[in-house]
Amino acid sequence: MSDAMDTKTRDRSPSYPAISLQTAVERLVAFEAHFKRSPAPLTKVGAAWGLKEGNSDADRILAALRSFGLVEYLSFSGSRQAVISEDGRNLLRAQQETTKRQILKRAALRPKMIRHFWSVWANDRPSDDACLDQLMMNHKFSERGARAFLKVYDATTSYAALAGSDKVAASADEGSDEDDGANQENGPLETTPRPSAPALPPAPSGRIGGIALMHGERELTTGLLSKEASFRLIVSGKIGVKEIERLIKKLALDKEILADEDDPDAPSDEQP
Repeated sequence: MSDAMDTKTRDRSPSYPAISLQTAVERLVAFEAHFKRSPAPLTKVGAAWGLKEGNSDADRILAALRSFGLVEYLSFSGSRQAVISEDGRNLLRAQQETTKRQILKRAALRPKMIRHFWSVWANDRPSDDACLDQLMMNHKFSERGARAFLKVYDATTSYAALAGSDKVAASADEGSDEDDGANQENGPLETTPRPSAPALPPAPSGRIGGIALMHGERELTTGLLSKEASFRLIVSGKIGVKEIERLIKKLALDKEILADEDDPDAPSDEQP
């Protein structure tokens, strides 16, 4: 599994993504191709990457995708499931290279350890030996973990084409070690939901497919419900995990109401 395998170790180094950002994007494409728009149970995500259920590599890959902000977790039907985040969807759909590059820069600096060392090293990273000493002596990395982290760090910052001017962004999105978990063989699978991502700028007023949009509204997603039915979700304001969970609950309630209306055996409210 490419660089996911490079972090297989028994050490307890600080948490960092098990794979580089480029590999994470490749895994995101495979995730969408396999699950489409459906939420994926955490125990089943490995199927998108040809891994059997229970394979620990799937846990580390998923944790890395979440660390980069490309997927998020939702509670659905009593279990936690993975869905592509707003940044992940925008990255997959963006047509302009500048838009993709902005998302990649943001993703590269989300993991706590990458963000920290970018703020220290930026485009002037010291030699490997100097970095290894710093990681092991000051940040409690094992030698193996330090070498694996440097490989992920270099590949990620290079792929995102980070520049010195991106140092400000490095401190703008604070996170925790839990956000980057499961990079180590014995590391626990993270289950704490990420904070809601900052809302994208509202789309200008206009029309989408014949629908008039009010100021601040935007199209969040579209899809097919059947051969003859489709949907288009228009939203406004900040949309994150909590808002999506409320929408799911609302749809579940509407489903129950419609089911009652369609049931010919349901008791009637009309008086005999």
